[in-house]
Amino acid sequence: MTSGAANDDHVDPAAFWFARMNAGPPPSAEDQGSFRLWLDADPANIAGYRRCQQTWRMLELDAGEPEILALRAAALGRGRPSVSRRAIFGLAGGAVAACCGGVWFLGAASPARALILTKAGQRLTATLPDGSEAVLAPLTRLQLDFADGRRAAVLEQGQVYLNLSTDADRPFALRAGNRVLTADGGRFQLTLNDNRPDVVVEQGALTVSDRRIGKPPVRVAAGEKCGWGAGGFHVVQADLEVETAWRDGRLMVRDRPLSEVVAAFNRYSADRLSIEDRAAGAKPISGSFRYDGGREFALALATGFDLSVKRTSDGVWRIRTPEGSTTVR
Repeated sequence: MTSGAANDDHVDPAAFWFARMNAGPPPSAEDQGSFRLWLDADPANIAGYRRCQQTWRMLELDAGEPEILALRAAALGRGRPSVSRRAIFGLAGGAVAACCGGVWFLGAASPARALILTKAGQRLTATLPDGSEAVLAPLTRLQLDFADGRRAAVLEQGQVYLNLSTDADRPFALRAGNRVLTADGGRFQLTLNDNRPDVVVEQGALTVSDRRIGKPPVRVAAGEKCGWGAGGFHVVQADLEVETAWRDGRLMVRDRPLSEVVAAFNRYSADRLSIEDRAAGAKPISGSFRYDGGREFALALATGFDLSVKRTSDGVWRIRTPEGSTTVR
């Protein structure tokens, strides 16, 4: 049973929710719904959650320290902390009760112009100044621009999933390079890899435009995906389960070449994989894999897809077609 932030074990609800959304097992649908209800209940909750994000960066604590791990366990409902929350965090209010291994929130002059970023293998749920929610995939940089009444952001790299609060008077504008997405509300994600953005809409609709090509904007509805090619916009039906699986810490693929799967894995994971021959890269792969465990992924390739995989002294998992008796080590 999921513990709620009102539980007596959780002295600081903001710290509890920060830990729940950003550490340990991926938050369940029930967790995500309860988190949204808690945010909507009081503007002070949004402010408290944002202070957790800011304080984590300022304190620069090591998430592997025993005291932090004890607080992480308590915040995730596995028991009470073995040390005093206030003794460690003082007036910070328990802000870093276990961010997932060093995900940063960098405050600017004000939260309205903050930069949010993640490292390899990390994801972060951040509350925006208007109460919207952003989930950042690993290796993502999102620059906020909420000053002077604007609702805007720039995706500099990576992937972000947005659950927008509805505001017909202030549409939200998300820019990636020369492409601009505009929406009043809804849920969608934008991916920017190799300067090639793709947008997937889960709920609602949005408008996409490119300032360079001089063509009219395109409307993308729920269940659709929009990418950009030489001829402009391309709107197709989206496989939402596959496209958004990273929010649960998983990489899901359906009959894709291994070269493409490894490239995606390397974007999400702190582990590194390398394909050593063309035949291995062309092998079709289907499955669902956790992106926080290179060994588990390597074992799955070796046992389920007739590939030879080993980890070399440089820490990279080398993948190739079978040769002799080489196995995962």
